[in-house]
Amino acid sequence: MSINPILYAGLLLVTAGCMTVQKVQPAQFIPQHHPSVVWVTANDNSYTPVSEPRIEGDSLKGLWSGLQDSIAISLNQIQSVQARMPSPKRTVLLVTSLGVISTAVVYTLLTAGSSGSIDNGCPLDHNGQPQNFC
Repeated sequence: MSINPILYAGLLLVTAGCMTVQKVQPAQFIPQHHPSVVWVTANDNSYTPVSEPRIEGDSLKGLWSGLQDSIAISLNQIQSVQARMPSPKRTVLLVTSLGVISTAVVYTLLTAGSSGSIDNGCPLDHNGQPQNFC
């Protein structure tokens, strides 16, 4: 059984539309939200994705995402930490867009059969009769 590619695209849009990557304060954010991955930029501008992050003492610990090696970074060596977070603005924009698109599709489907012409393509007059020039 295969799932329709349109369904995959819709799920991707919903996921992308409702989330955004934002800067966070690691010492507060990680213990409260338990993210699966954070992206760390160190003071030397090195960039490290850390999965299963946790704060232990004055360090951010976890697994180097992709390599699955243990990693520990001192909080005073971190320039910034980013994590995926809900985005209310994107969610509203997504829901509004989907509503407009759905309404347009339904309207198009409902009005497709009432084009104002008969089978041979002649337009109808105000009484619903073919015009004289057909």
